[in-house]
Amino acid sequence: MIKAVIFDLDGTLVQTEIIKAHSYAKAVATLSENKITESDVVQNFKNYVGLSRSEIAKNLVKDYWYHLHHLSNDFSEVEDKLLENRLEIYNSMLEDPNILPKYCCKMTMQFLHTVFEDSYLTGLATMSHCMQVERVLKIMNIKNQFKFVITRDEIENAKPHPEIYLRMKIKLGVEPDECVVIEDSTTGIKAALSANMNVFAVTNSITRDSVHSSRLLDNKFIIDNPAELKNKVYEYIRNKN
Repeated sequence: MIKAVIFDLDGTLVQTEIIKAHSYAKAVATLSENKITESDVVQNFKNYVGLSRSEIAKNLVKDYWYHLHHLSNDFSEVEDKLLENRLEIYNSMLEDPNILPKYCCKMTMQFLHTVFEDSYLTGLATMSHCMQVERVLKIMNIKNQFKFVITRDEIENAKPHPEIYLRMKIKLGVEPDECVVIEDSTTGIKAALSANMNVFAVTNSITRDSVHSSRLLDNKFIIDNPAELKNKVYEYIRNKN
């Protein structure tokens, strides 16, 4: 019996992945003295959706080292510069109260409200850090929709490691097969599957190709049209229960 629905945040409830992609792109372009275009970084960012902040920075510095090593011969120092610049840009973008509502995943958000009203246990398991998560939840006014929230700050191992979902299972007091996870990226899907949970992927423009090509999920668990999310998940719950 399904008792809990656990949501990812970035790219699932709010298209913060798009905002993050542009914040990294602006930072890389600036640090490379515009030798690297923002559009190139945004395209490349698709390969790293769902990874932790430090892992994304490490990969981007490696990818663009030729145009970034003038900053320092120390790889870690360049990585820190990228993180510092990118975080400043990202926080500045989040301070604009009009940005987040514009990137709201409306159908997934409606689904969250539905399962909350139907008394399912709800959790948020995100690789974003607590400060950014608190800001997003406050602006979107959805913090009270979750029984528990777990952020990157509370775990040792980032997705695709299952730690965050295993911790959420314990907090919610349920078994893995009693959970439905709503994710958007291959990294998140792998984490939830490794925790032996039921997973639906709601894809977006950044994650769609990678989710399908990964073959991690049967097509019936991949939602390319968010308007189908509620009916497909509830049909699955009825059949399972």
